[in-house]
Amino acid sequence: MFACVAAYGVYLGLPLILGALADEYGFSNPQIGWIGAAENAGMLLGSVSVSVLGRWASYRVLAAVGIAIALAGNGTTLGITSFASFCAIRLLTGVGSGICYSAAIAALSLTKQSARNFSIFVVILVIANSLELWLIPDVVAAWHARGIYAVLGLLFLPPALLIARIPRGLAETSAADPAPATSAAPLAWACLLGVVLFCVAASAFYAYAERIGLSVGMTENSISNTLTVCNLFSLTGSMLAYALGRRWGQHRPQLGAIIVMIGVYAVWAVSLSVPAYISGVLIFFEVWSMASVYQLSTLTGIDPSGRHVALIPAAQGIGQSAGPFLAGTLLDQQLGFAQMLGVVALFAVGSLLSYASVYLRLRRTQPLAASA
Repeated sequence: MFACVAAYGVYLGLPLILGALADEYGFSNPQIGWIGAAENAGMLLGSVSVSVLGRWASYRVLAAVGIAIALAGNGTTLGITSFASFCAIRLLTGVGSGICYSAAIAALSLTKQSARNFSIFVVILVIANSLELWLIPDVVAAWHARGIYAVLGLLFLPPALLIARIPRGLAETSAADPAPATSAAPLAWACLLGVVLFCVAASAFYAYAERIGLSVGMTENSISNTLTVCNLFSLTGSMLAYALGRRWGQHRPQLGAIIVMIGVYAVWAVSLSVPAYISGVLIFFEVWSMASVYQLSTLTGIDPSGRHVALIPAAQGIGQSAGPFLAGTLLDQQLGFAQMLGVVALFAVGSLLSYASVYLRLRRTQPLAASA
């Protein structure tokens, strides 16, 4: 859990971090989106590294390497100011973060009552996210944008001290588990595609959440408070996801959550205002919290071995790097925020179709699994 929260630290505070970089270094809206994309692309590479090397290298070694890279990257960030250097160093830092995050998710998927544990995991992330959104403005006021990266580096110290508690390796953990059935593999890949598409839509908005708030006339302080309060409210989302999952199964509530998210984006695409922003952010965080639980639990139900679940951080990395990059590119083409959100909503539609195909296939072939 410590490794996962530390590794996910940058993404949790992404909108305020990117806003601080724009204000302090004069980066443009497209440039801060590309910086966010570079960091998330690094997380993708780190996650893939764990999936590939986990059969031969131990968790402890991989985690130690990831922590060392992340610490070095955050330390180096304190001394750079140029856009190209930021992209390069944050890409490298993201690799270290991705290694830590992927190892933690893979281990969690193999525990008993994984759906409940994923819900607890999301609750911890929500609390960490809220604390980060609340503290970042104070950190920036005291130590400027550099202070953010100093704090992010310090977050890796607890997992470094607890590294002896990390299991020896993915190969040992999953060796006793049966390989996923051939028929399950297409469904697992469809779920991973759904994760990618959902994260593209979510991260495109989240990276520019602060900039969008400013565009409708809100102050930086009110935006920070809105994001913090709405994120805290989303604690109910992970608990609601667990409760609905027990009553209706994982798949139907997941489809409903994505439909609600598409509706929020559609409203934003038509009209952006302060009331629409605040209410939309509240629903966005709630849906995101629920979807995070279902992304993990539905794939675990399809592939209990955990081998495809280990690829979820990689799928998230693809979406979370592509989202800010796509948003930045659209804004660079002189599209407004409302138009940009309308375009990225199509990726949420794609995620809905991907998960719907999985559900319909399970209803035909494995009715019990479809309702689980």
